[in-house]
Amino acid sequence: MAKPNEWGLTDAGFRRPTYAELLDALEYKARELFGSKANLTVRSPLGIFLRIFAWVLNLLFSTLEDVYNSRFVDTAVGASLLHLGRMIGIRLLGAQKAMGYLTFYGDDNVEVPAGFLAETTAGVQYVTLRAGVITGGSVTLPASAAVAGPDGNSAEGTIKNISNPKLGIRSVTNEKAFEGGRNTETPAEFRERYYKSVDFAGGVNIDAIIAEIYESVEAVIAVAGEENDTDFESKTGLPPHSVEIVAYGGLDEDVAKAIYRRKAAGIQTYGNTTVSVVKADGRLYDVHFSRPTPVGIWVKVFNLVTDSKFPLDGIERIKQAIIQHIGVNTRGGLNIGQDVINVTLPTIVLKVPGVVDFDLQISSDGEHFSWKNIEVAAREKAVTDESMVIVE
Repeated sequence: MAKPNEWGLTDAGFRRPTYAELLDALEYKARELFGSKANLTVRSPLGIFLRIFAWVLNLLFSTLEDVYNSRFVDTAVGASLLHLGRMIGIRLLGAQKAMGYLTFYGDDNVEVPAGFLAETTAGVQYVTLRAGVITGGSVTLPASAAVAGPDGNSAEGTIKNISNPKLGIRSVTNEKAFEGGRNTETPAEFRERYYKSVDFAGGVNIDAIIAEIYESVEAVIAVAGEENDTDFESKTGLPPHSVEIVAYGGLDEDVAKAIYRRKAAGIQTYGNTTVSVVKADGRLYDVHFSRPTPVGIWVKVFNLVTDSKFPLDGIERIKQAIIQHIGVNTRGGLNIGQDVINVTLPTIVLKVPGVVDFDLQISSDGEHFSWKNIEVAAREKAVTDESMVIVE
């Protein structure tokens, strides 16, 4: 049992005494002052006083421990955690709307106004963010889900209905998926982004660029980057003295602006997507970055053995744990270019109470399952969803 001089701040951190330790110390001091025969029983006046005092001290030490923990990202909670984020220039992200592009077809010279609505067959609505004029039979405009949250994430080709018809606009579709819709950032997600953003304030290196994208680009899901500061082309094809950012989610224009704000002068950008950004003097500057190729990951958990502790929703918990680890259309999961390591998945499944034994295999095509790892290239992102996780 720790002695009073070992409580509070120590070389090992903050040491909070238990209620029993506090009471023992108070009783020891009482016998020292009043003699060894002092009545310290539960019903004696002195015994009652010491127990009340020990309870108060226990509350005090608990508060002091909370204050101590509030200094560190891993242990801070609530407003204290958010304050640590503000110190490096980041804030808690609220619920975000899914973002993407809508292509409208119709008569030439017909304007599709900002705020024009389209929707899926399920009634999920999307709104254009700026106006555009149909030229050559079509026009593609940036758009967002009308309501924030994951319900706005839609696969390509699922937005087919025009909500507020206009003469000259005949049809609509989304050639690419709408992604990035999410609920308010959780404390765990905030901590993860904090560590990715430590170079955010004032930085112009690759870490600062990544942090800027996470902080300022709505609906971004994952970001990775590579820089080549040599005079030779890198093994991945990156030109000399250049930087490549690979971003999954968010509008092209928003990602490009974030890169431009943080990239160092004289360093060229590289990638398979090009967006012109307006400089302070009014001239255009081409920013290049890459979009990753999603790599679908199927996971099969079979020969599952459970005991009485396995909850009624245990299978759903297993699925959600795997999905959160690999990643879907939300922040988190494996990063761009990060391989799917088979041996890491059983640990995730075992966190669900009542799981005794099972087998687990993974696949990149949904047909050929094995225990082998799945390699993900530098410009790819592993993704999965509930339909791709099988538990039986």
